[in-house]
Amino acid sequence: MRRRPPTVTAALYAFGVLWGVIIIAPFFWLASLSIKTRLDAFAYPPKFFFHPTFAAYTEIFSDSQFLDAIKNSVIVSVGAVALSLVIAVPAAYGLRNLAGPIRRNSLLAILLIRMVPGMVYLLPYFVAYNSVGLLDTRIGLIIVHLIFNVPLIVWTLTPIWASIPHELTEAAKIDGASPFKSLILVDLPLMKSGILASAILAFIFSWNEFLFALILSRREAATLPIAIVNFLAFEGTEWGKIAAASVFIVVPAVAFGFFVRRYMISGLAAGAVKG
Repeated sequence: MRRRPPTVTAALYAFGVLWGVIIIAPFFWLASLSIKTRLDAFAYPPKFFFHPTFAAYTEIFSDSQFLDAIKNSVIVSVGAVALSLVIAVPAAYGLRNLAGPIRRNSLLAILLIRMVPGMVYLLPYFVAYNSVGLLDTRIGLIIVHLIFNVPLIVWTLTPIWASIPHELTEAAKIDGASPFKSLILVDLPLMKSGILASAILAFIFSWNEFLFALILSRREAATLPIAIVNFLAFEGTEWGKIAAASVFIVVPAVAFGFFVRRYMISGLAAGAVKG
């Protein structure tokens, strides 16, 4: 195999470093803004060396509304992921056993549901929720998140499931296992990396979701993205609190993805089959 010239390799590394800086720079600016005083935050030219203060973090964690938003985000995100898995895992298992146009058209229909802009769903859900009393409720947000999480999980799991040899299922049937028992004892252990990967992606969507939470919640079910909007006060924008709250939202998702990245990579690469 022909080796790349050193200049090309150096250029690729330089481009990678530059691209990494472009991606990381906004997060660095956000984190530094969260520990700056108001004067340092609006200083011009910008200050890169300053005395840090954690007053903004103290203020947001002493705010009862922000603490309620944390609780709402955790409940909605975990609930949406759990319910999505309950629906999507059997659906992906069923699609695995289909073939030809039926499977292809079913996957296309599921994908179209995911591709429709969220704004299209807002009015029907708002009217329906207003009629049945689900406005400003956590269960209402959990249900609406299924629109996007279920197709995402199905599309993530279906190709991984297809890579599992049918001989394993046939062997389980010969040993007397029912389809449900075969699913629990054979397929799911091999699918754990893919299931975890899809659950991570669904969790990140629910954790960061803003549009549905803005329209379908008021105060009782407001999540963290909505709590940030509340810092945009009429008297003035509290940039320190906004930056601190934004950092708090970003860190759990990044840390969660970092610690389970091995499962994400193996799952998304369809590496669920063990030799």
